[in-house]
Amino acid sequence: MNLVGPAEIGELLGVDANTINVWKARHQQFPSPVRRLRSGDIWDKREVIAWATATGRYLAGGETNPASVES
Repeated sequence: MNLVGPAEIGELLGVDANTINVWKARHQQFPSPVRRLRSGDIWDKREVIAWATATGRYLAGGETNPASVES
């Protein structure tokens, strides 16, 4: 399945789920959620990986880049 919430994105990128909400507010290019539920936003995992790769937060092979996960 390609739908993910903040917890799954955080796990994928090695950050806290709250960091995803910070990125969503700070980075205009962060992907828009595909759905907004009462329990929270959900994203297409492929779009998040593409954004994270383009910004240096996700490296080939699924490794995170610790130098860039905070901002």
